Amino acid sequence: MKLSIPLRTRRWDDEIARLDPERDYEAIVYALANHVFPFEIIAAMEIAQLRTFTIPSISKLLHATGQYEREGPKRLDDTKAILNEIHRPGLESRASREMVEHLNRIHGLYRISNDDFLYTLSTFVFDPILFIEKWGHRAMTEKEKDAFYFLYRRLGELMHIRDIPESRAAFFAWRQDYERRAQRYARENEAVARGLLVAVQSLLPPALAPYIESVVVLLTEDDGFRAALGLREPDPNLARFLHALLAVYRRATRHVSLYEHRDFGETEIYSYYPTYPSGYDRLRLGPTKVLEILAKKGAAQAVAGE
Repeated sequence: MKLSIPLRTRRWDDEIARLDPERDYEAIVYALANHVFPFEIIAAMEIAQLRTFTIPSISKLLHATGQYEREGPKRLDDTKAILNEIHRPGLESRASREMVEHLNRIHGLYRISNDDFLYTLSTFVFDPILFIEKWGHRAMTEKEKDAFYFLYRRLGELMHIRDIPESRAAFFAWRQDYERRAQRYARENEAVARGLLVAVQSLLPPALAPYIESVVVLLTEDDGFRAALGLREPDPNLARFLHALLAVYRRATRHVSLYEHRDFGETEIYSYYPTYPSGYDRLRLGPTKVLEILAKKGAAQAVAGE
């Protein structure tokens, strides 16, 4: 039996080079997430969730709801599924707008500051960029970085987030300033972060689960992030091993791409939702208690309109 090694070509780099990031941001990010940097981007998006917990005003709200501590795996599945349902059909489609409005209704039940919305939005723009700069098989181009900014700026507009900075550079400067002002340790940060880490551990083989905290710290290489979440410094021997492993990964993925000819988003790895083994109702995604409140409000409004 002949072993076929899927070699990386310039197919997707050339496709992206033909596109305009301000107009074709969805196509560029789609190519990056499904073919060029699939594992890097999905890992970065999980870290982006953790990064939001470094802001006490965000983590205190999440801790009060207990979503990550009590329903961690469901919260992971809901987040991934909601983003997929928003992005897959295209932001300007009816299905995507319906999903964004569903998300807005969920958020509308909480008192969330515009700055916290902005900071959360910034993590989806910059965490993939920062992660790929450290661990990707090549550097991202300015066009690719801009595509992330324009994509999430548009999503922010649809979510009615105000005062989104008018350029990627300005947005990054805002994020750095906000972290200086707002990022600090709080016990709620650590509680919510550990809830998410336990949820991730439940998805891993038992032999790997104990190392997830150290791996996250090593992948971010950000002391402010680590301290704000109360995470421990990893063992130096583990750090050396992981850096060596990542160096091998970077070299290998310069030449080999498992997703050169198929979409990562259509694989079992990406489409695995342990909370929803039989599939999900797209407009029933979200925290259980919140969905119950929204259902009661909808029923009351229907009665009032009769």
